[in-house]
Amino acid sequence: MNGRIAITLFAYVALFGGYSQAAPPNIVLILADDVGWGDAGCYGATKVKTPNIDRLAREGQRFENGHASAAVCTPTRYSLITGQYSWRQTGAGLNKGVSNGEAPLLIPTTMITAPRLLRQAGYRTALIGKWHLGFGLTKPDYNQELRPGPLEIGFDEYFGIPATNDRIPTVFVHDHRVVGLDPADPIYITYDAAEANAQGMSPWAAGRNRIGWAKGGKAAWWKDTEIADTLTRESVQFIERSKEKPFFLLYAPHNVHAPAIPGTRFADSSGISSRADMLRELDSCIGELLQTLDRLGLAKDTLILYSSDNGAYVNDEKGHKPTGPYRGKKSQLWEGGHRVPFIVRWPARIQPGVAKGLVSTLDMPATICAAAGIKVPKDALPDSFNLLPAMLGEKDAPKRDHLIVMSGNGDLAIRSGDLKYIPDLALANGWYGGTKKTTNAAARPGLYDLAKDPGEKQNLLPQQSADAQRLADWLAKDQAAAVTRPIQ
Repeated sequence: MNGRIAITLFAYVALFGGYSQAAPPNIVLILADDVGWGDAGCYGATKVKTPNIDRLAREGQRFENGHASAAVCTPTRYSLITGQYSWRQTGAGLNKGVSNGEAPLLIPTTMITAPRLLRQAGYRTALIGKWHLGFGLTKPDYNQELRPGPLEIGFDEYFGIPATNDRIPTVFVHDHRVVGLDPADPIYITYDAAEANAQGMSPWAAGRNRIGWAKGGKAAWWKDTEIADTLTRESVQFIERSKEKPFFLLYAPHNVHAPAIPGTRFADSSGISSRADMLRELDSCIGELLQTLDRLGLAKDTLILYSSDNGAYVNDEKGHKPTGPYRGKKSQLWEGGHRVPFIVRWPARIQPGVAKGLVSTLDMPATICAAAGIKVPKDALPDSFNLLPAMLGEKDAPKRDHLIVMSGNGDLAIRSGDLKYIPDLALANGWYGGTKKTTNAAARPGLYDLAKDPGEKQNLLPQQSADAQRLADWLAKDQAAAVTRPIQ
């Protein structure tokens, strides 16, 4: 389908099945890694300069109450593509922890995903960056085709890292193949210590120790200092070759995930930490994408969404506060674990401003499909709310009234308005020690008013038990329901 025919069809769909517009927008969804709510200037940071993220906020809508669907990465990335709460599924990292580099594909190839809907509607689709959702039907063999993978669930192109930058294998994958692999030096990986010992595998790869064990594949190892530039270059090239027709780019940088190793030109640039250096690098990479859209004359008609897969893993770096005023950090049910930056910019349609409504990365699939004029099937994107009417400022636009969030251990909490209900405070600390739940101990729920108490210090449950019960019932109802989004 050529660009002119695609635009004509999209105009028809937009007029009769979605939002009236002359042509569908290009869509760039930026999902940063481990970036906290308070990491950018537009969210109050003063010690780290983020001019490009701040530009997005200045020219778009900045949401103050944005959340990742989970406090760790794999489940959030699953929900971002499928529009479904990850805890509805079983699989390594979907309802507890995160997946590793030898996980099979965690998204069924028969599932209706947002990229699949966009591709069917004429979009050129690409995922460039961190994947972390597995390959193949069983343990993947990185010496062979990694199939099924991103291409089988809706993307036309994929280039990126299989899992995390602290996790084996330390290689780039392009579509179905490892980039630069020498057949004479095949790569073998495991996450089983006994197997690693028996096979003489090592956690040392690409210059440092990682999670997991491997041997071989040295010709394909990435250089940590070049990951950001490589992913940005691939993203720019995708935009350049896709500019004649609508495109969807999911750009998923590894910044600022540990190990914090910025590119050489950003090393020591923040004067704070290597993580803050990586934050400056992330901002620069986003700036390159913005410059590319400007240069190609695409900025006005491109919808950009920016967020993070979970909260930051630190609370204070020499006075820089990645989680802002909020308690907790990555993996935790406390607000700092899942409250994240959330910015949208679409100069042709969305007026700049600050929005206070409750929004989630879970809502991005339904929202981008609405922007493209796609009517989502009733059984697709089951938990994803379409936020576009509210973003466009439509009168009486429906808004998300509640949201379930998940910790790194698979425990749930619920947000509604300014209230947050945690069913058992003994489980709120996620991966990080703290109070432990003893066997058969009674649950100790918590209720907090985030407007008055962003640090979640005052448990209101004794005074507002009716509100707590209402949220507990709502949580149970959504857990039992297959679909929570409004069917439009």
